[in-house]
Amino acid sequence: MNGWGWCIMASLLLAGCAPPVMYSYLVYENPTAYVRLEPSPWVDEDDPSTWNTHPATLSRRQLQEALKGLRVREHRAGLILWIRGIAEEKPAFRDDEIDLLTTRLLEGLDLAVPQEVVTFYVSHPVNSTRREVTSGGLFVTNGHLHIILSNHRTIYGIPSAGLIYDRRYPLFSLAPLNVDILFDSTDAIIAKKKEGLLDAILGDERGGEIILDLTKLAMIQM
Repeated sequence: MNGWGWCIMASLLLAGCAPPVMYSYLVYENPTAYVRLEPSPWVDEDDPSTWNTHPATLSRRQLQEALKGLRVREHRAGLILWIRGIAEEKPAFRDDEIDLLTTRLLEGLDLAVPQEVVTFYVSHPVNSTRREVTSGGLFVTNGHLHIILSNHRTIYGIPSAGLIYDRRYPLFSLAPLNVDILFDSTDAIIAKKKEGLLDAILGDERGGEIILDLTKLAMIQM
């Protein structure tokens, strides 16, 4: 469970298990997907230096390049890496998911305030009790697009009763993220800041994050 997941669980306990309001505006929703605006868990309301550069206006081409260029690779380390080698890279999003998300994410970024993050959720049924979930968030800071994958093709068992977490909390990792997040144009990637001691102890709550230079995205030839 990532740091944001622990925050959710703590807030549920403090609230007597009543689900808190987690979003400020619903951009789009259907039975299997949505895009919405939420208060950013990484923003300090009293510290403008932590605020996002919102509202943010991206071109359709920039966002499509970002989504199409995003890659995932099964995470392998130690003995598994030595035996099986590096896993094959695969697109993070399917074409139909990109078609669904692009317009709605652009609208969300254009509506967001500096204290908000644009979240997304896409699911596909596996059977009557399980579904495959991909979710996360986007935000912009000073010309950099941050993309977070909290879940990627994660299989979620729908509970027969009780709180359904996957649709409520798109930034909550339903299981440890078992993929590395990559991009097909390495020139567009911005290196993340090295984690501090506190992050190392508590865990990186944005471990499935990649940061892209929007000016470089505009120059990529599709």
